[in-house]
Amino acid sequence: MGDTAASSAKSSTKAATTAAAATTTKAVAASSTKAAASSTPSSSSTVYKASFTEYGSGDDLNSGNCNVATTACGFYTSPGYAAAVSQNEFGVGPGQGAGPACGTCWKLTIETDSSGNAVSNAGNSIVVQVTNLCPASGNPLCAQSSLTSTNQYGANLNFDTCIDSKASAALFGSSGVGLGVGTAQEVSCSLWSGTVVH
Repeated sequence: MGDTAASSAKSSTKAATTAAAATTTKAVAASSTKAAASSTPSSSSTVYKASFTEYGSGDDLNSGNCNVATTACGFYTSPGYAAAVSQNEFGVGPGQGAGPACGTCWKLTIETDSSGNAVSNAGNSIVVQVTNLCPASGNPLCAQSSLTSTNQYGANLNFDTCIDSKASAALFGSSGVGLGVGTAQEVSCSLWSGTVVH
């Protein structure tokens, strides 16, 4: 996220101030927010193996609020679930502004903890909007070099769910984990519920 790269057992990276030159969103927009036109992913979008972490207020790294306009995409959601995505999907590195993944929406489904044990809420799904970058440098969870390479959990993508958008609580629920593994599929943002704030 931004220019900070870190990971912990519980997971995450610090949010940092990143200037975003131009922001394109595929979100449902509030009346005061303009959304750019975008293509809708087909119903046969690729399903990726994904790892899930969390960052924001109250995380182990004291990251601070992740639901702020200083994200790499230059916007946040309020309300609406948000997440940072690994650099291989985000499309640009730290300090390079908004990547092509900004504003895309993804259905995340948790299945196991980091050890491969089924979580108590296995099969739980949420739809998030990408608002930030999970940088590759110094962060093995987000260091996949392409969509066919994997991290240490065999995941093609990592989604660092934003605690402050309530995405972490919705995905992890009462499972007792802060690092999970499951699937991620890009979906139409008509399935995401929320408002984009610039």
